[in-house]
Amino acid sequence: MKYSNSGSVGRFEVITVLVCLVILAVMGVPWLQAARAEARELLCQDHLRQLGLALQRYEAAHGGFPPRRTGFNNGKPYGGWGGQILPFLEGPESSSSYDPRYDFFDPKNQSAVATRLPQMMCPASPTDRHVEIQSQASTKSLNPDKSSVFRCRAAVSDFITSNGVLMTDGGYGVNAMSGARRIGNQRQPMTDDENLPLSKIVDGLSNTLLLIEQAGRPAAWRNGAKLEGDGQFGVSPNARGAWAGWGSIAFGAVDCDTGERPGRGDSSDCSVNCNNWFGIYSFHRDGAGVLFCDGSVRFVGTELDPITFAHMTVRDDGHLIDLDLVSVEVSP
Repeated sequence: MKYSNSGSVGRFEVITVLVCLVILAVMGVPWLQAARAEARELLCQDHLRQLGLALQRYEAAHGGFPPRRTGFNNGKPYGGWGGQILPFLEGPESSSSYDPRYDFFDPKNQSAVATRLPQMMCPASPTDRHVEIQSQASTKSLNPDKSSVFRCRAAVSDFITSNGVLMTDGGYGVNAMSGARRIGNQRQPMTDDENLPLSKIVDGLSNTLLLIEQAGRPAAWRNGAKLEGDGQFGVSPNARGAWAGWGSIAFGAVDCDTGERPGRGDSSDCSVNCNNWFGIYSFHRDGAGVLFCDGSVRFVGTELDPITFAHMTVRDDGHLIDLDLVSVEVSP
């Protein structure tokens, strides 16, 4: 009697094919992950570009860039540049329901402020985030109720502008300081409570930072690790991270090893992807996106020199940077 082994051979071939497919799939995982990361990075840059267009439309309509924060000097209700540019930003339905005559955390604005705006977020960042605000109405708000404590659960932004440059006490910070650690908060392309004319940006629109990625708020991130707790300013109305709230913070470099201030005062200090409260910070691998005042979007690497970062932030320090040496322009 003869027995056929064709069945066992067939099973062996199937197993071999399956093993090969598994090997190919495993080999393809890094490529797929890299492709997804690149797609998120490109979409993030596109969101920056959309914000840049909205800011330019606002400038054309109002004669200057919007205030980075309002309510700082009690001139207006609490808010920031995010709420100001809503009418010029394509897509968000919340633009018709947000009223800047009231504080951004006011019950009148809470529906709009709780709405996640894709353009304000980078898809590489953690998604399940919000900023808790508790406060009474400001003196300039149209809300007559000045005694109740309002609570707001605000949607976040991964992009922020500057209200000063923090320098180290030694090294490159010595000559930059003028009696204080911070280069004054009125020398950036957005100011407090009023529009800033482009004529004030004397270093040039293509040479001055307007927005940077500073992703991950309200959590604090250091060198890719999330710290315990939320927020540098708690639940006060000046807490950063809400797209409708105060949209600025002092920029500065940090110690590259700890991700914390103060830095060492030399070129080893870190400006990119070490600290999401003072520096440029993203969840991309090799750098982060930034927006300049002319609307151009660039990708800066993790080796960005801290003094160069400071010169790009200040609008009138007379230092012009060869941007091609420190960044790559991202094409639309």
